[in-house]
Amino acid sequence: MNKLLKGSIAGAAGIALLLGGAGSFALWNSTQSVNVGSVASGTLSIAATGTPAWRDVSAGKTVSTIDISTFKVAPGDTIELTQVVKIDAIGDNLRATLSYDKLSLKAAGLKDQALLDELVITLDATGGANVVRNAATQTFAVTPATSTSTVTLKATINFPSGVTGATNGTVDFSALAFKLQQNVRP
Repeated sequence: MNKLLKGSIAGAAGIALLLGGAGSFALWNSTQSVNVGSVASGTLSIAATGTPAWRDVSAGKTVSTIDISTFKVAPGDTIELTQVVKIDAIGDNLRATLSYDKLSLKAAGLKDQALLDELVITLDATGGANVVRNAATQTFAVTPATSTSTVTLKATINFPSGVTGATNGTVDFSALAFKLQQNVRP
């Protein structure tokens, strides 16, 4: 029995070696390339153009251009930043939200934070047929366009008249950022 088992194993190994050198047990197959085109990704970007403009638009005062680096805001004041941006939103199913980034404004100390906490900032956008206001969230819905959209953004900063604190504070608006963020698809 031992010789029979050894002979069977040797025979199976020999057959395996012969088959390994002679090819495989592959069945017939065939492939064909099909020219169906290609897929390309879209674009979502925002870029500021031109120089930002600051104005004092406080009630009861003639609207005037201001130098934000030297202007001292007081309770009851309203100032406005105007910035033109170019928006590229190209993609068949692309949906995005345009807003200002609240986290881009920084306060260095307690007095600075007290001032920042009191400011009421609203955003408006005009131009660009693919940019539509969402009044409930103070943001703008951006839908696809076939070309670059030119949009004028206005950030209105109001320092409410009822504020009694927040003196000697400074908020650096040089880091103010406008954000264009793709919406998550369901």
